[in-house]
Amino acid sequence: MDLVTSILAISIAIVLYIYTIEVFTILFRITGLTKEKAKFQVISLITCSGYTTSEAEIVTTNKTRRRLATICMITGIVFNVIIISFIINFIGSVATTEIVKEQMFNVLIILGIAVGIIIILKLPFIAKFFEKSISAGGRKLFFRSQKLNTLTMLDSYDKNAIVEIYINNIPEFLKNKTLAESDFKKRYNLNLLILKRKNRTIEITKNTVIQNKDEIVVFGNKQTIKDLFTYKIDELYDEEEIVKSKENVINLIDNYGDDAMAEVEIHNLPEILKDKRLFESEIKTKYNLNILTLRRDEMPITVTKDSIVKENDTVVVYGNYDNIKRVFLN
Repeated sequence: MDLVTSILAISIAIVLYIYTIEVFTILFRITGLTKEKAKFQVISLITCSGYTTSEAEIVTTNKTRRRLATICMITGIVFNVIIISFIINFIGSVATTEIVKEQMFNVLIILGIAVGIIIILKLPFIAKFFEKSISAGGRKLFFRSQKLNTLTMLDSYDKNAIVEIYINNIPEFLKNKTLAESDFKKRYNLNLLILKRKNRTIEITKNTVIQNKDEIVVFGNKQTIKDLFTYKIDELYDEEEIVKSKENVINLIDNYGDDAMAEVEIHNLPEILKDKRLFESEIKTKYNLNILTLRRDEMPITVTKDSIVKENDTVVVYGNYDNIKRVFLN
């Protein structure tokens, strides 16, 4: 590979690297992270530099973010290998000072074009179109259900936040009601800042009625926004889908002969655990199973003898794999 080709390859790789970071930042944002937190996590993941801050829990405790993080790390490894190989080729191509002088003009043109592409793609209207396209694709890929609203945190201020919401399912308190009738401001202390419909900004008045497929930007308490615009399974799906959702999901983490460590998504609480603290249940004495970790609403819960496992919790269990299946699948 000659000098010009090496520089061209490195420039293309760097441009793609930069915009891969932007793509993953947008994808993490539609899972509810602010732009600042999303970019920090993405840079840490894609550079494979590791991250040990407490903010890492917002990735590791969320299933969708863990999937994104895995893809991000693999992509980062691939990019790092490619860029390093290009750099090695570049060093090998710079055999003499004369070659560098002869090709300097072409090298400068390539570098100029690369910088120009980065600047052009940073222009506000292009960056906005880029973000919108990636967000739309990300929603379809990671939030396939068209019945779920997508919340993107734009910024946070302690317990309050500015949140962008893509409406796929209008909350009950807003159905066929104007903002004044819904008590959007008075009862819930939320402020509707922006309303977009079919990519057009709509003027907000007390008589405004929010519709499906609208994009809104809301300011208020983070938990209130989450409670009002997200749904439980049985609030959205028909009877057949609810039955399917009630099946527990066992994901094998590792196995050790007949024993195994498995993550269990609990949609149908086993009888042995219903309304019982762990020491009261027979999960340890009868089946010799140990619950190692417990997550509820994507947040880790400390496991003690008094812990009570509930539906929609996710647990990590260690013990005989047949017993794990016997307890959680029957």
